[in-house]
Amino acid sequence: MKRDMDLVRKLLFYFEEKPDSGHVKVPSIDGYEEPLIKYHCNLLYDAGLLNCEPIKSSTSDRVISVVPFDLTWAGHEFLDKVRADTTWNRIKTLAQEMSLSLSFNIVNELAQRLALSEITG
Repeated sequence: MKRDMDLVRKLLFYFEEKPDSGHVKVPSIDGYEEPLIKYHCNLLYDAGLLNCEPIKSSTSDRVISVVPFDLTWAGHEFLDKVRADTTWNRIKTLAQEMSLSLSFNIVNELAQRLALSEITG
């Protein structure tokens, strides 16, 4: 499966907007199917952006799936950097113009630079 940074952002919004910190079996995100959503929840858990209860293999420590609860501090921080649609679209445009893949590190770095340029003018 391919990582979809738009889905990552949508999942972060979903968990931020949840009214409580209870678990969610599979978040409902319009336009995305359950296997892809579950895969991205695993990725967000691996990245330290989402608090989850990992479900591990009975024969190893491999995480088979996760039961997501809410955002971590890092998840809130990352979402704050990419919250505005204008910033998000600018990040995607800049990455495309520079022929960069939309990796987490690239998104994070571009978001950081855009925020700093707004502050320093």
